[in-house]
Amino acid sequence: MLFPETPTFSIASMLRRDKWLIRLRWVAILGLFSGVILLKFIELGPPSSLNAMAIVAFILVGLNLMYLTYASAKKQFGMSNLVILLNLQMVMDLFLLTVLIYLTGSAESPLSFFYVFHIILASIIFPGGFSYLYSLLVVILYSGLLVIEQSSFVEHLCFFNEFHLMNDSRVVIGIWFVFVVTMMVSAYLAQNVTERHRRVRDKLEAANLKLQEINETKTTFFRYASHEMKAPIATIQSTLMVIEDILGTKADPRVINMLNRAIGRTSETIGMLKDLADLTYGNFQEQQHFESLSLRELLVGLVSDAKPNSDRKSQTLTFTSADASFDYFGDVNALGKIFNNLISNAIRYTQESGSIQVSLEKVDLNYVVKVSDDGQGIPATEQVNIFKEFYRTSTARKLISEGTGLGLAIVMRMVELHGGDIQVDSQEGRGSTFTVQLPFEEEL
Repeated sequence: MLFPETPTFSIASMLRRDKWLIRLRWVAILGLFSGVILLKFIELGPPSSLNAMAIVAFILVGLNLMYLTYASAKKQFGMSNLVILLNLQMVMDLFLLTVLIYLTGSAESPLSFFYVFHIILASIIFPGGFSYLYSLLVVILYSGLLVIEQSSFVEHLCFFNEFHLMNDSRVVIGIWFVFVVTMMVSAYLAQNVTERHRRVRDKLEAANLKLQEINETKTTFFRYASHEMKAPIATIQSTLMVIEDILGTKADPRVINMLNRAIGRTSETIGMLKDLADLTYGNFQEQQHFESLSLRELLVGLVSDAKPNSDRKSQTLTFTSADASFDYFGDVNALGKIFNNLISNAIRYTQESGSIQVSLEKVDLNYVVKVSDDGQGIPATEQVNIFKEFYRTSTARKLISEGTGLGLAIVMRMVELHGGDIQVDSQEGRGSTFTVQLPFEEEL
């Protein structure tokens, strides 16, 4: 769309601008009638030109009444209709202004100053590019007027009775008056733009500040709740495990099953609380601890730690990279959580005897880490949502019932805090590849 649905270019805001333009035109019409009467009073200008100027003023009255009727109609406007209406008004105003300039002497006319108003108005009402289009239209109209006069297609009207302009005090006063009006209206329009911009900016800043306060309150609550709840739930889990050990195999199988389910639920709850705590990472500056590290050593350690889990499913877990340290400046804990989550997911959602590859390479000024598997894959329709908080794919829900859907949301947030990017390439039934790019500054 040419005009996106934003507070700046919504239908309501464009309709307000249309009505504002109509009000400004009434002021211009009043000024035109007053000018014609004044010129007749001081006997400046040929009567035929003054009468024609009065006709132009009446035409403007009729057009403005028509615009006002349309804008005030109680019906639903579309953005395209408003844009067409506003452009029609602006073009008609410029055409009639060109007629007025012709009636007041063309190149001799001081009314050419008034073209400036329309360019300013175009910049207020429309996006930036439109003011340049209207500037081009002004140049075409004014240049065309001069060309057809010089080519004798129309007769030049000598508005100032063939006097040398500067020898007639009435002309000097008239040009001075037009100049003053031009400067004052320009100042008004510029001030209007500035005030509108300032009000919008102040509203946005206030809204942003309020959102930050709400976000900080939410984050503080999550951190406090996850910290305070984790300990008692862990105690409950330990107690259940002790009871299970005491009962042993002699207890009723139904009791053992209930204990196992309760222990599983407490593990799931502890994991969710841990995810909620990780989700608030980066909201507090003191949580970030950036330091120099070897990205290769970090990944080698993570793959080694994950090996027992992959071995239980008879999976092949490998790591490949060039024989270099891959020095990087980042948060060790955050980076560990990023790649541990990706590797754990690959193991969890890959079938037994499957294959998982972790690779590290340098591409330009980025370290690129890829975690690939030949597991279940992610449906194409769901890939756009996998980094959203609390979202779990249909495949993940079928394979493993428990899970919060926070893992990849946390991964993305931590990657972005390092100035990086994460992408997924997956085909359902053929596996997935998660690619993390971490930018670095090359030492001179």
